[in-house]
Amino acid sequence: MPDGILSVLVIVLIFVGLPVVLLVTKDRIARARRNRPAELSRIAVARQTYEGRILAPDWSCVERHLRRPVPPALRDLYADFSLVTCRDVRYSTDYALGTFEALDEQAMADAKVWLGFEAVAFASTQEGDLIYLRPGPSEGDTVYLTHHDGNESEVFAATLQGMLDTLRRSRV
Repeated sequence: MPDGILSVLVIVLIFVGLPVVLLVTKDRIARARRNRPAELSRIAVARQTYEGRILAPDWSCVERHLRRPVPPALRDLYADFSLVTCRDVRYSTDYALGTFEALDEQAMADAKVWLGFEAVAFASTQEGDLIYLRPGPSEGDTVYLTHHDGNESEVFAATLQGMLDTLRRSRV
């Protein structure tokens, strides 16, 4: 390719191509900024809707899935609106609760799919691991945690009341 043509191509790229690239980039940035408040608004509305579900537990559904009466500590937890709507609550040096879960049919079905067995999941860690009670008339109020990366389960708290006490102390 002759040097003259190459020089013309370079000049065209600099004076035409570069401004086009800059304008396209500026347009994308402006469009992203315009859409960001709408996206944040959608996220806020989704969280508000979900908190509405958290604040309206279906106790008959919980009893049906637990196959025993609802533990008083679980009712106390969900009666504490300021606690149950908190996110990222420090529980111990190892764990923080990311959010509390809704207690309704949809949540029970979601937990069963996620865990692979029936349980009453009422919270999840920041990593998304479910915290739950096992169903059954002979089960106690031991709180369990199943890790999503290997499905290992462990006792999270010896009792639900003990867990609730720890959560309340951590918020003081």
